[in-house]
Amino acid sequence: MSLLDLARLDYKTSRAADDVNGRLQTLLALPHRYGPARLAIGRSLGIQSMPELDLNHMGYGKAIKGEQLFGHGTELAAWVSLIIEHAGRDDWDRRDFQALVAAHWQRGINFLWEDWKAAGKNFDAFVAQLIRHSERTGTGHKALRETEA
Repeated sequence: MSLLDLARLDYKTSRAADDVNGRLQTLLALPHRYGPARLAIGRSLGIQSMPELDLNHMGYGKAIKGEQLFGHGTELAAWVSLIIEHAGRDDWDRRDFQALVAAHWQRGINFLWEDWKAAGKNFDAFVAQLIRHSERTGTGHKALRETEA
């Protein structure tokens, strides 16, 4: 698979997660569906364990093209690298990669919803919550790298 192949694919998560994605898009006043989806995937990548996709008998939600979800060029390459590195393997086919993205999107959007509620549905508090998560994740990765050296 090439980056161009991945950019041309459609990506979707569970219908339930897609509904939460739509709610967050409205609440955060984001102009595109990929806004909360990107936040969600990033939020999920900050969790060490692998996500699992649960379709809850509802099936998949609406698709987003890879070029919209991940961007182009170095932005696309960065997202793909982060996802593959998190998984710890590099032998992906198209369907496996799409399923992994769907699982990260689902897990991340659910965590974002909990973060939104924990922030009292206040935008500034929500952003502060996300910053705290990223600082904890960054510190953990830095400490791990230092112990490996």
